Amino acid sequence: MSSEYVEPERVRDSPSPQRELIFRILDLSTDIDGVGRAAAPLIGINQTDLICLNVLFRRGAMTAGQLAGAVGLTTGATTTVIDRLERGGYVGRRGDATDRRRVLVEADPAAALRAFSLFDGLLEQLAELSDGYSAEQITLLVDLLTRCQQVLSGYAATLRTQAATHRPGSS
Repeated sequence: MSSEYVEPERVRDSPSPQRELIFRILDLSTDIDGVGRAAAPLIGINQTDLICLNVLFRRGAMTAGQLAGAVGLTTGATTTVIDRLERGGYVGRRGDATDRRRVLVEADPAAALRAFSLFDGLLEQLAELSDGYSAEQITLLVDLLTRCQQVLSGYAATLRTQAATHRPGSS
């Protein structure tokens, strides 16, 4: 049995521009991960912590369980991330005003902005890059990236479900 990877037929048989797009999107995700891996130590946290901080900052306060679901971590791993972010001064816990049994985790806006200022240069470069595209082209690209994000999120959820039911040694 060969260990060589063989692309799925649909991808292999796709028109060349479409196939190139598929692999450029995958390369983009690798490069985005690389930026996160490079940035996190400069902020004093790890990449998973940075991802969680970004979710909390952009989406607002949520429970540990909601955060776990949003990033695909177990609740135990999420609690560990929250503990590290809290020790670093990036998040705080507070009671939910509508349900006293729930605890919400929220990003400290000033601390998050200090951390994310590390990305200001990247954001400037991306804004400059987008200046070369028309509003219609940008709308099309936003639509494509939004749909890619939905596909990626859905596929990650599928893989997590498979992992949860997968027994080691079975295929």
